[in-house]
Amino acid sequence: MSAMETAGKEDMPEDAERKGLGTPATRAGILEKLVSAGFLERKKSRKTVQLLPSHDAVSLITVLPEQLQSPLLTAEWEYRLGEIERGQLAPEEFLDGISTMLGDLVGTYQVIKGTEYLFSPPREVVGKCPRCGGEVAELQKGFFCQNDSCKFAIWKNNKWWAAKKKQPTKAVVSALLKDGRVRVTGLYSEKTGKTYDATVVLEDDGQYANFKLEFDQRKGGSR
Repeated sequence: MSAMETAGKEDMPEDAERKGLGTPATRAGILEKLVSAGFLERKKSRKTVQLLPSHDAVSLITVLPEQLQSPLLTAEWEYRLGEIERGQLAPEEFLDGISTMLGDLVGTYQVIKGTEYLFSPPREVVGKCPRCGGEVAELQKGFFCQNDSCKFAIWKNNKWWAAKKKQPTKAVVSALLKDGRVRVTGLYSEKTGKTYDATVVLEDDGQYANFKLEFDQRKGGSR
């Protein structure tokens, strides 16, 4: 928050009405949006939490025109908004200026080679969240609801699956989200040391995604 308050302070003119990024009332919201969009990552270390730019954030800065990266643009727009507030500038004139600037940037922008390799691939949606109905997507460590207020997750290193020497795959999770159950082969039995087939059932209690096994009644038994 303090870094946002002083961002670009040295580059801004002395008569700038407001310096830094955002306002005291909007800075926390800006950070949360950057986190949810994948441009900031929270790194926890004991009692401290750091906000660090993600790989995609660094890539975005790499391809953005320098004019859009400059804090001077923030200072200029703040000045123009102040003129609108005082009745010295029409809102339409301010918006026309932005449109003209964007047109110039698009017309003169030189595409950087290799940008297709800079950004992470889009998150693939595997199904609907059983809690909120939002989209569940696959990330590096598991399958997570993309609704910021929902904490539904199926972790790839889940202990229940690890004990059976299996890891939830995209196909398995997709079936669990669609039907609530999926047939899985080659599950490992800690009791016998052998493998078996069973139906895995998803039971979400609103806090954790839990799993249980169902067996063919003709074969019976449990593992």
